[in-house]
Amino acid sequence: MLEIIPSKLNGKISIVSSKSLSHRYVIAAALAEGESIISNILDSDDLVATKEALIGLGATIDGEKIIGTKIKRINKVIDANESGSTLRFLIPIAMLQDEVIEFKGKGKLPTRPLNVYKDMFHHKYYFVQRTKNELPLEVKGPLQSGVYMLHGNISSQFITGLLYALPLVNGDSKIIVTTELESKGYVDLTLDVLKQFGIEIEYKQNVFYIKGNQKYLPLKTSVEGDYSGAAFFIVAGLISNGLILNGLREESLQGDKEIINFAKQMGGKLNFVDGKLVVEKSDTKGITIDIGQTPDLGPILMVLGSLSEGVTTITNASRLRIKESDRLDAMVKNLTKLGVKIEVDGDTAKIYGQKELKGGVTVETFGDHRIAMSMAVAALRCDSPITLDDEKVVSKSYPTFFEEFVRLGGITK
Repeated sequence: MLEIIPSKLNGKISIVSSKSLSHRYVIAAALAEGESIISNILDSDDLVATKEALIGLGATIDGEKIIGTKIKRINKVIDANESGSTLRFLIPIAMLQDEVIEFKGKGKLPTRPLNVYKDMFHHKYYFVQRTKNELPLEVKGPLQSGVYMLHGNISSQFITGLLYALPLVNGDSKIIVTTELESKGYVDLTLDVLKQFGIEIEYKQNVFYIKGNQKYLPLKTSVEGDYSGAAFFIVAGLISNGLILNGLREESLQGDKEIINFAKQMGGKLNFVDGKLVVEKSDTKGITIDIGQTPDLGPILMVLGSLSEGVTTITNASRLRIKESDRLDAMVKNLTKLGVKIEVDGDTAKIYGQKELKGGVTVETFGDHRIAMSMAVAALRCDSPITLDDEKVVSKSYPTFFEEFVRLGGITK
């Protein structure tokens, strides 16, 4: 447990490296036959899971040096821990070879949906779930080329998994997205990383055209700062005394870069100056925000809405319910404890803003890193201290979050 005392943050922070890009670079490097150097890989629980899984599939990983090889089963079991990215990215990759591999996981991961892959694979391949949960799961290939039909409102992680694996099979493939593609920013991120590793995929009119028998080329690169993690400090700067954020690329393709536009639309003052994102203390106003493309921003935007004049309406929030926790329900419960009025109708939440939040309560993190960080930011504007029931969950994506929080003026005990 961690008590957070209301305070003001101010100063400069170098933002942690991107979790989304770290996963993508490490996986691509493991698929490239030869040595890649990937610097500034995020050191978090999720990345540990991905790296250990890739070692179990034949890669050699020593710090920033990654030696890839043709996929082969070294370990019979892959433990994805609590990482949905690790699990969904690597299922099709594990199916590039023809021996049974078991996936397992912890926390809420065994119940997070895998129906997209199940519908796609269980008739044609060995795809066996031994219990009523999604995990443990046993799979076996070899994966074949073909036409893969997907709805656009699914997690982009399923599409990314296929985009990584299908270029390595014999024959050409298509992925046809049958409805509007959500989380497009994450797919764009995937395509950009694949291009850097020499993989060519054409995307037009909701169809991905994938040539088979391609080869990943080794690469030397560095992982940029994480907009998903930066969002917490952006909001902290807006509601506190301002912050300067280093390490973010202004031209980034990360979908969660949209936090800057959302904040500006709410009246936030923030701009890039000499390569640094300068965030000023701002009086913000409620607006309507569609988070269908950026669900990971949902919790911290709910905090900003709670401290903005008027009503903030969050729409297309259904994907918040199938993350590490039911994030919509978790944030409603926690913010209500802090005195915020919130109305939920389906996948829409209306948040009635106020000047200050109530303290003197313990809030639950629900085992979710983004809930923990959101509530820590909310504590800055409470009238008395609040207590987090489990601060250690931030290790999933931002292990140094509370160190930075305190260094910038946050008070914890």
